[in-house]
Amino acid sequence: MTRSVDRTFDLLETLAGADDAVSLSELGGGLGISLTTVHRLLQTMVRRGYADQDPKTRRYGPGPKVLEVAARSTTNRHFDLRRVALPLLRKLTAKTGETSNLILPYGTDEIVYIEQSKSPQTVSIFTQVGHRAPLYCTAAGKAILANFSQMQLENYLARTELEPATDRTLTTEEDLLRELEVTRQRGFAVDDEEREEGVRCAAAPILNYVGICVGAISVSGPSTRIGYERILSELGPGVSRQAEKCSARLGHGAPVGGTNEEGGRNGKPLLGEVFGVRKGDGTLRTGEDAMDGGAGR
Repeated sequence: MTRSVDRTFDLLETLAGADDAVSLSELGGGLGISLTTVHRLLQTMVRRGYADQDPKTRRYGPGPKVLEVAARSTTNRHFDLRRVALPLLRKLTAKTGETSNLILPYGTDEIVYIEQSKSPQTVSIFTQVGHRAPLYCTAAGKAILANFSQMQLENYLARTELEPATDRTLTTEEDLLRELEVTRQRGFAVDDEEREEGVRCAAAPILNYVGICVGAISVSGPSTRIGYERILSELGPGVSRQAEKCSARLGHGAPVGGTNEEGGRNGKPLLGEVFGVRKGDGTLRTGEDAMDGGAGR
C-alpha cells in the first residue's frame, strides 16, 4: 500500500515537472516502474482528475484537479506567513539575543514590518509593526531587491533616488548593484548603519513554492553589540537558516522523489529532470543542468 502511494506521488510530481505531455513508456522508464503498474496508477489518477490523457496522442499530463488542490491549499492557515514565521523569529531571538522581524514588500519601492520578536536586552532595537522603509538602505529591502528580475531591478533604479540616510548609505547604482551581487552569493543582506546610525542588521529572503521572494526575516541590534564580523559569522548565517525553514514551509525547494520497483530511488534522473523543470526565476532547466540542480543562488 505504501509503495503504491509513493509511486502515485512520483507520477504526479513527474507529470507536474515535465515541460509537456509524456508517454506511458517514458514514465515507466524514467521512474523505473513497470508499465503495467504505471498504467494502473494512471487510470486511477485520470479518474480522480489528477492526470489527463490526450485521446489522440495517448500521452499524459497533469489534470485539472492539481490546480484546484493547489489553489485551495493557498487559503489554508497552515501556509499563513505570519503564523509560519513567528516561531522562527522567536527561535532566532532566543539564540542571538537580538530583535527579529518579519518584513514584506510594500508596493514596489518599500518594505513594511508586520511581525516582531523583541530582544530581551535592556538596550535593543525596536521597529514599530507597520513601519515602512526604503528597499535600498535596509537589510530586508536589499534581500528582496537581490531577488528582483533584471527588468524589475532596472525599473526600480530608474525611478528611485538613492538618497543618503546616513554617511554609510549606498547612493550610487554601481555600489548598490555590487552589494546585491554579494548578497546573492552569501545568502543574506547586511545593513551596516546605512538606514540609521548605531544600528546593524542582517536579513535573508523568504521564497515561496515557485521561488518568488514574498518577504524577509531580519535580525537587528545596536552596533555597540553587533560588530560587522558578528554579522558575517553568526547573525547572517543564523537568519539565513530561519528564512530557509520559512521558505520550506511555504513549499520552496520541496523534494521531488523517484522510486524503483523496490521502493527506493533508482539512481536515474527523474523524467521531470530530463525534459526540463522550472527554476525559481521561471527559466527552464534541462539536461545536465537539471540533473545537477542548476546554479545555486
